[in-house]
Amino acid sequence: MDQIPIPVLADAGVPMIFLTFPAMVILLLPIIILEAWLYRRWLDLETWRATKSSALANLASTLVGVPAAWAVMFGVEFCAGFGIAKIPALNRMVDKWHSPMAAVVNTILSAAWLVPDEKSLYWMLPVAVLVLMIPTFYLSVWIEAFVVDYMVSVPEDDASNLTTARVRKAVRDANLVSYSLLTGGTVAWLLISLLKPPR
Repeated sequence: MDQIPIPVLADAGVPMIFLTFPAMVILLLPIIILEAWLYRRWLDLETWRATKSSALANLASTLVGVPAAWAVMFGVEFCAGFGIAKIPALNRMVDKWHSPMAAVVNTILSAAWLVPDEKSLYWMLPVAVLVLMIPTFYLSVWIEAFVVDYMVSVPEDDASNLTTARVRKAVRDANLVSYSLLTGGTVAWLLISLLKPPR
């Protein structure tokens, strides 16, 4: 399997936004199609209305949600690192903790901007992507629910029953389906990387 070119800035590490954002842009069209199909089934929308709603919602969640999720995780990473550095006992413990489990914990805590460790990037990248999917999922649901609700919902007493609660549930469930597929693909990437590590 060919290695994915990742911008590693000497000892600066890997800013994961340069991997996750282009990947989500590439996956945008299949996700729009999948979620439009689900909206059409679950909300009884016409094909064009479901497609337009899915396209605008996913475009918004990709352009706003993915960078925002990364920024949140980078803030968490920065604060955690700053906090550890300010507590001498904790700082000494972290410096002495060298084990595979420590590497995994460090990767999870630094998922937004991976530490410079080129020999371990083959497994660190998919682990970081899995961690970043968590805040991205929640932001995507929130953004897409707002957009789709704005585009298709009707008053509570309308015969079509496209209430805000029903629309938001459909958006959440559609994102559960698409993120389950994304998670499955990333787990497969991780397993392949672990079974066939680079030499």
